[in-house]
Amino acid sequence: MVKVRDILTWLDAYAPFRYAASWDNCGLQVGNLGADVNRVLVALDAGSETLMEARGGVCDCVVTHHPLLFQPIKSIDVNVSPGSLIANALCHGIHVIAAHTCLDVCRDGTNEQLARLLGLESWEPLEIDPGWIAEERYAGMGCVGWIAAPLSLQEFVGHVKQALDGIPLRLVGDPRRRVHRVALCSGSGGSLLGKAMASHCDVYVTGDLKYHEAKSALEAHLALIDIGHFASEKLILQPLVIYLRHQAASVGASLEVFPGQGERDPFATLGTEHDPLDI
Repeated sequence: MVKVRDILTWLDAYAPFRYAASWDNCGLQVGNLGADVNRVLVALDAGSETLMEARGGVCDCVVTHHPLLFQPIKSIDVNVSPGSLIANALCHGIHVIAAHTCLDVCRDGTNEQLARLLGLESWEPLEIDPGWIAEERYAGMGCVGWIAAPLSLQEFVGHVKQALDGIPLRLVGDPRRRVHRVALCSGSGGSLLGKAMASHCDVYVTGDLKYHEAKSALEAHLALIDIGHFASEKLILQPLVIYLRHQAASVGASLEVFPGQGERDPFATLGTEHDPLDI
């Protein structure tokens, strides 16, 4: 029988928790390390939609990318989040585990999955923690590499949209400019904008970009494509599902693992009458 601690051990082997940023909170969020696990739901967040889906699917463990708890809490009010989510999980016997920034910087993590999806070649990290550089599972934060053949920015936007199932996006830069070298960072990549500029890339693909970051990119003649936080990270769910299934099978354990289907991007994009790229 698989235990909660086994799920933690497997995740730590894939995305070592020691790689997590100092401000982050990875690992067990809610639950009992010694409890049995039969069915696992993998999702981005341990929100009410995810917990409801876990209950409906009779899943006793939820593995998320974003932690339910970032900072120590002084009290648990079950009427408001996160107390309401903690109570929901405890009352329904759902154990919650998170792998956040450790999953961003590991091999086959969020950034490398995005790099593969966009067809980057010969990529390297945008940022490296020298403390982990010698470790086999460490890949660094963000990626910068090449696409096989140069495209116009307009053509590359079309490529990104197709790779990410036609999601809405925001663009900074001249659609006619040529794109060959591409930098990316899953999630919120504004903090790596300077690294992207220094990498001599033609375009930086990330999420959660701000106005002044866009202005800085314009001044530096760097194109930006904001694909949103949600779309840039949900692509890690299926690889984690496959990995956890494989780990259970390798020890002869019976474990069902499913990707979350109920989550949606919290931002709704309203249609516009004019698309300047006409894509």
